[in-house]
Amino acid sequence: MTQEPEYFSRQVTDARRWFLSLPRPRDLGVVAVSVGCERCLPDYEVRRNDFRFQAVEMVAEGRGSLTIHGRTSILRPGSVFTYGPGVKHRIRNDGRHPMLKYFLDFGGSDAAPLMKEQGLADGVAAQVTELHELVELFELLIRSAVSNTRQSPRICSLLVELLVCKIAEQQMPPGGGDSRALATFQRAKTHIQEHFLELRSISDLAREIHVNAAYLSRLFQRFHHQSPYQYLMRLKMSRAASLLLIPGKLVKEVAAEMHFADPFHFSRTFKSVYGLSPEHFTLRRQADPPGARNDR
Repeated sequence: MTQEPEYFSRQVTDARRWFLSLPRPRDLGVVAVSVGCERCLPDYEVRRNDFRFQAVEMVAEGRGSLTIHGRTSILRPGSVFTYGPGVKHRIRNDGRHPMLKYFLDFGGSDAAPLMKEQGLADGVAAQVTELHELVELFELLIRSAVSNTRQSPRICSLLVELLVCKIAEQQMPPGGGDSRALATFQRAKTHIQEHFLELRSISDLAREIHVNAAYLSRLFQRFHHQSPYQYLMRLKMSRAASLLLIPGKLVKEVAAEMHFADPFHFSRTFKSVYGLSPEHFTLRRQADPPGARNDR
C-alpha cells in the first residue's frame, strides 16, 4: 500500500509505520492491521470519537496527556493505553518533552474478546513495570511486518496476542506508578534473577541491595504476582529440575547445590512448585521411553 491510512497522524516525525491489511468480515482470530513507532511534533494532538480497530499505544520517551471516558491521565515512559470502537479519546503531546510512542492496531473475530479477556477493553490507561520488554516486542512486530514474507501475517498475529498478554501481565494497579518504588522493585527482581543460586533468603537479598525486607515484600505485592520468596524459590526449583534430569544425580546433591541444608525442606519446596516430589519427578523422567524424552 503506497498511501498511508487516513488515521495515521501527520503531526509526527521519525515515523516508522506499516499498514499490513484490512480485516475481512470472515477473518477468524487476530489480524494485525498496522504497527509503528513515531515521534510526536510539539503540537501533536489527536481527537477521535470512534476508532475502527482495537488499538494499543505505549509511550517510550517524553510526556503527554490522554483523556478517555472523560478522565485525563498523564502519559510518561511506560504508559500504555488502549481504545477501540465507540471509545472517545484525546491524545496530546507535551511540546517541551515530545513523546516517542509505539502503536498497534488490529482486528479479526478474536480481537475484542482478547482485549476483554486481558482486562484491556473499552479504553484503559495504565503503567507497566518492564518497558524494555514491551519495546522489544513492538520492535519485533515492526520487523516482522517489514519482512513481508508468506509467514509474516501469522507471525504478526501471534505477536499481537503475546504483546496484549504481556501488557496485561505487567500492568500496575491504579496508583502504582511511583517511579522510585518501581525502580527499587526492578533492582530487587534483577538481583534475584542474577544471584538466585547464592541467595538463601529474602533477608540475604535485603542486605545485599540495602533495602528493608518488609518493604521488599510490599513492593512485590504491589508490582508482582508473587512474593519475593516465591519468586526466588521458583527460580531455584527451575534450576533444580534441570539438575535432577542428569543421570545419577542425587536429590541431596541438588539440595546442597541450591543451598538447602535440609533435603526434606528442599523436597517440600520442590513439590509446592511442581506438584510432585523430586524423587517422583526423577522416576517419571526415567520411566519415559527414550523417544519421548526429547533429550538434547
